[in-house]
Amino acid sequence: MDGGAAHGAARSWSGQQIRFMTAGSVDDGKSTLIGRLLLDPHALMRDQAAGLEGDDIDLAALTDGLEAERAQGITIDVAYRYFATPRTSFIIADAPGHEQYTRNMVTAASVSDVAVLVIDAARVENGQLKPQTRRHAAVAGLMGLDLIVVVNKMDLVGWSQERFDEVRTAFGDVAGLLGLKNIAFTPVSAKRGDNIVRRGGADWYDGPTLVEQLESARPRESQADGPLRLPVQVVLRHGGTRYYAGRIESGAVRPGDKVRVGPAAVEASVAQVRIGGVGVARAEAGASVALELAEDRDLAQGGVIADAQVRYTRRFAADLCWLDENAWVRGRRYRLRQGALETQALIEDVRFVRDMSSLAEAPASGLKLNDIARVSIGARDPILADLYDDLPGTGAFVLFDPDTNQTAAAGMIREILP
Repeated sequence: MDGGAAHGAARSWSGQQIRFMTAGSVDDGKSTLIGRLLLDPHALMRDQAAGLEGDDIDLAALTDGLEAERAQGITIDVAYRYFATPRTSFIIADAPGHEQYTRNMVTAASVSDVAVLVIDAARVENGQLKPQTRRHAAVAGLMGLDLIVVVNKMDLVGWSQERFDEVRTAFGDVAGLLGLKNIAFTPVSAKRGDNIVRRGGADWYDGPTLVEQLESARPRESQADGPLRLPVQVVLRHGGTRYYAGRIESGAVRPGDKVRVGPAAVEASVAQVRIGGVGVARAEAGASVALELAEDRDLAQGGVIADAQVRYTRRFAADLCWLDENAWVRGRRYRLRQGALETQALIEDVRFVRDMSSLAEAPASGLKLNDIARVSIGARDPILADLYDDLPGTGAFVLFDPDTNQTAAAGMIREILP
């Protein structure tokens, strides 16, 4: 689905908007679930909806968007799809299920408010979850997302409450090892549509449907009450006035506010706030703005305009998802990008790599594709000392290989080191 009509509806929506990612192991029914979400709220374009009648509907076909996907039977990129209910508009980031596409799941998670993880109830035996289910849970937890676990294909196990409880217990064990919180569980049949938009199937289940749970999710980008963080993306000059332009990652700013410009953290005051070339009395997180400062300050692209309590650091511990097909080379300096800031960085040591079979923290001396690890990093220049759990917009960073320009890793700052 290219999103045509549905996309327009989502963009014109004046109510709440929720962005969620979907993940699931191969054949667990993720594509069918997405098809059901698009079909039941009538988000499909007219030509796609034509012929989708009766009980034997190939809902998974609705999400086929690439020729290579059809040829190989796999999803090879993140696809974005749109639908709306009377209360909420939704953007789905459809992430691949295969291990080699973990990087795509990280991309999807980075722009989402919540993760929907699909598990096939008919293929969980003796309380054992698939390795990819554990990996998906680890990535969602790494990115700080709330989780909705959709226990799918319940019709194939006779809507057994015992099987549902078995899956919930098994996932609870995984959540405990990963430190996951805010997890909801819903028994569904995506093929039949039970407990997706409408209720059905289990007479023992009186909880919310999947859509009701999504409608009650919290938008992640509600950062207006946080401390001000405005990474400077470009410096503009107009009529002798210098403006510092960028997107507010958190907090709000008004004319007259006292701020610190960094990384030198020099105090300044805001003379004017402009959006689209027009002066405004206030701008908050998510807005792209241009600020004029009352004082002349040494501030360039990559600098930050922040609140008075801002801190910087050159050393920190971080969780990494290694995304490069080339393994980490000890001693190699990578380019670190945090917002608009860019500097050199060195991975000083690997504290542990998460074993996806046991989810234990295993000692390791290297990093390879799809590894999830805790590392210590030293940066040449100061970066914002923002923890990802507090400020995801600036507590995240990316490492690039300086020789190939390949994205090497996505990281989340967990601890500030001396």
